[in-house]
Amino acid sequence: MKKNLAAKLCLLGLLCVAFVCGVSITIDPYNVFHWSSVRDNGVEPNKNYVKTQYILHHPEKYDTFIFGNSRVGSMDAAKIGDTCYNMYYSEGLPAESYENLRAFLDAGVQVRRVYLGIDDVSCFVDPSIHDDQLIRRPFRADEAGLLFLLDYLDASVALQSLETICAYTGEEPAFHERLYSTGNYYLDTQLTAESLAQEEWPNYFAWYGGEALADIAQIKELCVENGVELVVFVNPEFYVRWDEAVERGYLDFLEQLAQVTDFYSFGGHNSVTCSMENFHDISHYKPQVGDSMIYLLEQGIRETGGRADADARQTWSDTLGDAERQRIESLRDEGFGQYVTAENIQDYLAKLQGGRQ
Repeated sequence: MKKNLAAKLCLLGLLCVAFVCGVSITIDPYNVFHWSSVRDNGVEPNKNYVKTQYILHHPEKYDTFIFGNSRVGSMDAAKIGDTCYNMYYSEGLPAESYENLRAFLDAGVQVRRVYLGIDDVSCFVDPSIHDDQLIRRPFRADEAGLLFLLDYLDASVALQSLETICAYTGEEPAFHERLYSTGNYYLDTQLTAESLAQEEWPNYFAWYGGEALADIAQIKELCVENGVELVVFVNPEFYVRWDEAVERGYLDFLEQLAQVTDFYSFGGHNSVTCSMENFHDISHYKPQVGDSMIYLLEQGIRETGGRADADARQTWSDTLGDAERQRIESLRDEGFGQYVTAENIQDYLAKLQGGRQ
């Protein structure tokens, strides 16, 4: 009798576990179990995990990557080249980009060039807080896949998301095509005086500059060891957000960044960052801004002796008309896209300070 009872209890336990797993995997609000066929369900996927799995399962498809947080999502990877993929994900941090890149290289992905987008998120967000956020739980190269997925086998989380999923009617145009071709996002919003008034400095932001610089140094070292060209750039932000970051020590971070690596800066006060029409919100720039950045980065790479194979091929930048080229190049005269090194960092900082007066 006792044996039968134990067997029944064991069976009941297995059925409960199967039910919990089945509910979690079927609903899968963050799409970690459906990474190869992500559903646009109204809940933002864990794009770090989804995109990393996609690249690891298609190691031959891409050799150039854009890393960074959601701000770099407006940089159209296709305009850099048909083998470029945008790895952006929510609050993507250098420490996480390092893990992604290391996993790619270990898996045999022939990485040729990496674009790394840096901004205030990089130096004010501690990566450890993402461990408890299912939307941002980071992929780690040394972590077993099952261990990662265990956090998502929570039926209560899946069931709570059902209200959002069932109410969602705003499916994004070409959602799958973008995710599985360029990795870019689709946004269609406009920064206004009303939306600007609602923006606040995030209350969980705290100084993480020293650790972030060490993370960036690790990425640089990994790139050098593997013959990967690293292009670091500072994202533009609406000048109000930029000023808030500067008040909290952002320029100190940029000064130290120049000692770690050269970079292109698109921040500060200029005709791009001071115009609301260039932003979705206080920190996310629009695709036309991303296009200008791509053009200036391409020109800068050539001017500073970038790889010969990149110099030899025709790029999207080469197809622009003279008027558009002149318009974009005039932005660099304002400091938008300035190439910053350890040698000119003080002049650059002085220029930034002068622009705020």
